[in-house]
Amino acid sequence: MSAQPEPDAGPAERLLEHNKKILELREAIHDAKLRHRLMVACGTGTFVMLLAIALPTAITWRTYDLAPINTVLVLLALILGLGFAGVGSIETPTELIDPQYPAKGRRRSSVRELELQLELAFERRLREAIPIDLPVRNRQFAYKESIPEELEKLRKESARYRRRHNVFQLLIIIGSIGNAGAQAFSDTAQPLKSIIIGLTMLVAASAGVSGYYKFRERSFNLQQTADSIEENTNAFHLGLAPYDSGDASVNLARLTDKVEALRVEQRRREQQLDPYFAGDRFRSVASGFA
Repeated sequence: MSAQPEPDAGPAERLLEHNKKILELREAIHDAKLRHRLMVACGTGTFVMLLAIALPTAITWRTYDLAPINTVLVLLALILGLGFAGVGSIETPTELIDPQYPAKGRRRSSVRELELQLELAFERRLREAIPIDLPVRNRQFAYKESIPEELEKLRKESARYRRRHNVFQLLIIIGSIGNAGAQAFSDTAQPLKSIIIGLTMLVAASAGVSGYYKFRERSFNLQQTADSIEENTNAFHLGLAPYDSGDASVNLARLTDKVEALRVEQRRREQQLDPYFAGDRFRSVASGFA
């Protein structure tokens, strides 16, 4: 169980407790998002099963016997409904619920509430780290230890943008093929004209969204930054140039400078893709140790 840092503990021990709380909150947020997806999937599946039972039965009433099919659908709906109730009953660990910001009388915090507590945990860690006058080399070492986590964040964001790009490109391809096929029979039936209009709007909207948000370019830039950071980190651990100096502190300073330069360059590329981009996507971990 996670506990609040003891008042009589040393600054370093209290800082470790804050880091532990942050890691636990991140894991709880991941679990809460997974529960939300499962609840949506189970709830939607239950609704679809019930709809699949009601509509065909109403249409084919006293015409076809759908009892065998409806039995299977009822069992599926029951299983999905039980899954929805079971996932919804999972509670957030009580040690992660901040007594100052309770989950509104519930024992299960939402993703938004957990993210709020995570931000508060970041602020507490920052306030705890301010009085600690760490040497520059120690702060650089802590910065280096945060690189694997930053790499994971960069790759996840790159994969998300890549999936969005692939989805919109797939919509453009399918819409273009369907549009071309529908136009070949456009003179035969009036409904096909509506299909052509819909497919044309789908292709235009997909191309516009993909071109405006530049998912492919964002994914490429993020992946390129992650690869460059990983390349420099591996060179540092293997003692390759430019990290082949006999003085370890010099190599650590070079790595810190290079990684931070790559992050700054990534933020500049992000701003070039979106003129209205004002958020700092990558929080500088070193500021937490200043």
